Amino acid sequence: MTLRIGIIGCGGIAGEHMRGYTACDGVRVVACSDISLSRAKTFARDHGIENAYDDYRKMLESEKLDAVSVCTPNYAHCEPTVAALKAGLHVLCEKPIAMNASEAELMVRTARETGKILTIGHHFRFMPHIRFLKRRIEEGALGQIYFARSNALRRRGIPGWGQFHIRAKSGGGPLIDIGVHTLDTILWLMGSPIATAVSGKTYRIFGDRPDYYSPWGEYKREEFDVEDFAAGFVRLANGATLVLEASWAAHIGDNDNFAQVLLGDRGGATLLPFGPQAGVRIHSFQEEAMLDLSASGFPEVRPHVEEIRHWVACLRGEAQPLVQPEECLNVQRIIDAVYASSEEGKEVLLTPTPAGVK
Repeated sequence: MTLRIGIIGCGGIAGEHMRGYTACDGVRVVACSDISLSRAKTFARDHGIENAYDDYRKMLESEKLDAVSVCTPNYAHCEPTVAALKAGLHVLCEKPIAMNASEAELMVRTARETGKILTIGHHFRFMPHIRFLKRRIEEGALGQIYFARSNALRRRGIPGWGQFHIRAKSGGGPLIDIGVHTLDTILWLMGSPIATAVSGKTYRIFGDRPDYYSPWGEYKREEFDVEDFAAGFVRLANGATLVLEASWAAHIGDNDNFAQVLLGDRGGATLLPFGPQAGVRIHSFQEEAMLDLSASGFPEVRPHVEEIRHWVACLRGEAQPLVQPEECLNVQRIIDAVYASSEEGKEVLLTPTPAGVK
């Protein structure tokens, strides 16, 4: 049976989803929608899609679909996801899951009530070296993980396109934009423990300064109302702790620092997700010797394509989603708590089970 797919939102990331669907047999993207009809029509023409709409509701009503990809900006993740689930469709929504935990809870609850699949586009999990490290951890290479550090740091990388710099459209700055990737990755590697308490601080140092040079393109400085650096300390239900940092602009020594560090009682690990040094190092000791295993040379893949291949397998009942929405809700609650802690100047305690999600 050919799967019939719709795409909601025809911006840049939709092209990655389309690339993935094109790589899969027995899949047709039959419709797309965008608030800009001209953009939807252009996307449809460029990718051989039959129908284009300026309202996803019209698409859901008019088309016989099996699933949709939600590729909209952050502020428009929740509403179309909930609508598609209620229409009986499975949903792959881009990251972050939502603008805040309240929206995320609604999405998770709706998926459970409808019995439809909801997964979120955390494509880092589909990188071969990250999956390699996950397998080594599951085999016990690190033992009990008690601490982790998650970096998502750019030296100069404030986005000059879209509305990333506007809180009402994005939900925040680098923490919810790029920090969400590494936070999801590190928690998944740790076994997805639930957060119980968060302390955090955010800063806006460069984003609204007229003298800041923006190599990633220009944006309206007067609109910049999000952080450009965030730091957090997270207590987890299993007793482990996590330090996270995210920046679009900071005086760091490298252009990018996305290093992830895990410490366990049997070994430690350093993960570099991408770049020329991408790979995994596992650290331990034996007798008087310190041991370092370096793993590199992994096959080059397009993570978004692998993500879509897996998504299609889930739609066919051949696999279970690697990214569970409850995990993404946990990530979103941490992000919310970092922002809240920064505003309130104190640690934020989190209930074990979010309201409305059992």
